[in-house]
Amino acid sequence: MEPATVSDGLFTHGFAMIGRLFRLFFFFALIALVIHRLCSRRQKRTLREIASISAWVLLGASAATLVWYLILLYFKHIPDSY
Repeated sequence: MEPATVSDGLFTHGFAMIGRLFRLFFFFALIALVIHRLCSRRQKRTLREIASISAWVLLGASAATLVWYLILLYFKHIPDSY
């Protein structure tokens, strides 16, 4: 069996993923630069609080969804539960 090469197309997905991550990082860095230049200290503090609250809400929603999924998965193994 021959080793895989870049021309085989096996590594193109990985390179595309790195490109997407780099583009996302660049986008967030650009947003941070704009916020740093245009917003006052008080506005930055408010934006930080909004981002923090949003992160906690997202974490809580994902935990609730996981618990709901595990409960449904548990009851799926019980016959005639639906």
